[in-house]
Amino acid sequence: MEKKTRVEEVNEDETDNVVALKNTIPLLKDLFYIHGKVGEGTFSSVFLATLKASDGSKKFALKHLVPTRHPEKIERELQCMQQIGGQDYVVGLELCLRSFETVVFVMPYMRHDRFADYVQDMTVQETKDYMIALLTALRRVHQFNIIHRDVKPSNFLYDRCNKRYVLVDFGLAQEYVAKEKFNNPKPITSEMQSFKRKRSDENSLNQSLISRKKVTGEKCYCFAKPKVCSLCTLRPEQTAPRAGTPGFRAPEVLLKHPSQTPAIDVWASGVMMLCILSGTQPFFHSPDDCTALAEITTIFGSAKMQQCAQKLGKKIIFNEDIPGVDIVSLCQKLQKRNKGLNSKDHSVYEQVSSDTQFPKEAYHLLLRLLDLDHKTRFTADQALNHPFFKL
Repeated sequence: MEKKTRVEEVNEDETDNVVALKNTIPLLKDLFYIHGKVGEGTFSSVFLATLKASDGSKKFALKHLVPTRHPEKIERELQCMQQIGGQDYVVGLELCLRSFETVVFVMPYMRHDRFADYVQDMTVQETKDYMIALLTALRRVHQFNIIHRDVKPSNFLYDRCNKRYVLVDFGLAQEYVAKEKFNNPKPITSEMQSFKRKRSDENSLNQSLISRKKVTGEKCYCFAKPKVCSLCTLRPEQTAPRAGTPGFRAPEVLLKHPSQTPAIDVWASGVMMLCILSGTQPFFHSPDDCTALAEITTIFGSAKMQQCAQKLGKKIIFNEDIPGVDIVSLCQKLQKRNKGLNSKDHSVYEQVSSDTQFPKEAYHLLLRLLDLDHKTRFTADQALNHPFFKL
């Protein structure tokens, strides 16, 4: 959800939206001056307000949730801010107001800059500070077994002048439940085995073995063909969470892997770092999941993408072998091109190579954040201990 900083004046702006909001929750009139909308998303609108008791000096962001939002998702977002927020660069909650189906979250307001305004000229030290704050926020969120699911620049606010950061918008947050690993299975004794044999029906057991052989013996012949065989139509539909913003979805999300982990947030942070190192925003222009997979393939190559899919129990077919690219040279070329194109002084194009030279440790961290395998991808805690932040 994008948030803008253009509304800074203290004169109350009586727009239709503001009047409607006041009418739905009358208590807002008594507590705040509401100046206008500063952000809007699919499930909410954000308004800038100042507290009347503070003579208009203390600013707040009022997040008005759409009435059709599911109550369970509203409750999860509320709990995330209550339990996690307020420290480690995670947005906190000051107040929650409700009147019938209308819910408003009252949060501290922080002025911030647009990602596009600073992504092309961030220094190495500024990049370190930015990524440390982002990863620290993700580490805290993940410690509570929560996946943010919508990590992107517009949800990680940055006040460049005052060096302030905050991770916002838990509207898509999801609880993560790790699969239980049977490290200590209960031993089966000979007495238990004999007991199970006595209780089982041999006829039904033989019948199940025959049917199992029959099912496993059948083979699908419709793969990569313009038809669907009867075997595939009988298979249960595959469902997997795919919430998130296009361009920031991890490979396991695009490939509809059902068991998704906090690693998807780390991938999104890697895409943000890729934008910074290349000076390109947005880096991926993906209108759909297939295009997104194709764009990632152009970076890592078809062979690695096929390995990634195979580990997730999927299969990808390419018409031709696509080689990967050197991420260091790619970022340097893009940064040089973008800075040169945006500068009226053409001499900058030749000088860019000597400015903002990121060390090799930065690119090493980038590749660990963008590891195609979610099991070996860095966690937020591992990333914070990377040598890049200790230079």
